[in-house]
Amino acid sequence: MSTITLFIITFLILFLCAYLYIKAAQKFGIEDVPNHRSSHSLKTIRGGGILFVISLFIYFFTQSLPLPYLFSAIFLVAVVSFVDDLKTLGTLSRLGAQIIAVVLVFYQLNLFENSIFLIFPLIIFCLGIINIYNFMDGINGITGFYSLVVLLSVLVLNHSFNGIDYQILVFGILGIVVFGFFNFRKKAIFFAGDIGSISIGVFITFLLLLFSFKLNSPVPFMFIAIYLVDGGVTIISRLLKKENILKPHKSHLYQNFVHVKSVNHLTVAVGYAIVQAIVNSIVLLVIHKSLQTQLLATIPLVLLLILSHVYLNRSLKPRIAN
Repeated sequence: MSTITLFIITFLILFLCAYLYIKAAQKFGIEDVPNHRSSHSLKTIRGGGILFVISLFIYFFTQSLPLPYLFSAIFLVAVVSFVDDLKTLGTLSRLGAQIIAVVLVFYQLNLFENSIFLIFPLIIFCLGIINIYNFMDGINGITGFYSLVVLLSVLVLNHSFNGIDYQILVFGILGIVVFGFFNFRKKAIFFAGDIGSISIGVFITFLLLLFSFKLNSPVPFMFIAIYLVDGGVTIISRLLKKENILKPHKSHLYQNFVHVKSVNHLTVAVGYAIVQAIVNSIVLLVIHKSLQTQLLATIPLVLLLILSHVYLNRSLKPRIAN
């Protein structure tokens, strides 16, 4: 079977799986019920991100299970996250699964050959990325549009440096595209759920680690700079306010745009994706240069993003108070 044929068949299988999942979710009541912290007002099927997992698993099983530790990591978080979508699990259960998944990713990349003084902070950093990816999944389209930009950027990067089989990237993109057909709407048919956002987070964390160590540069992590800035600044702000950062909230910048400025969900989601695409274009232009040049180009960019985030959030405060 040719690669193109496999892509087409996978695309069709994903649509079939989507319709079957919708029927099952409606039958068994797998729905997200809005509350005072929600960014939506109607019951919506959750767990639609299972399409991304199915797409990656088609790759793994049609290619004789390459990257077995990565497969195990995604399988683990997918199962635990889907159970959490059905019935809320405790924080320790979710965090434990994520820690094991990160360890499996490190084994896949042979990172335990490095010093423990690098490994331990890196584990914390990766757990932060995975959870930020989950925290940022709060409005229609944001996870899908943003992840498409990230994976397409990695696909371009991989074309230059050949760090991984390009097919796994295409399968990931196919999963997000089909998911997007049902989610990129004013009234989404389903949400990604934890199974989607956390599984995508683990996969993207793996990819960025892979290219960072391959290129001996932290700059590939700029591919998720917007999420890191919004998530990171929000976490620091909540810690300073002595809030529980693990509890749901409406403190992210994207949430303020929706709830304070009443901006359409998809407009905000596309806006985040466009800004990240601009950042990624700059990264792709300098990634072939020396590390010094990469840092000179990206550090001011990070500072600009942080300052912009703080300014925009502060500009919303007077209206929040009213």
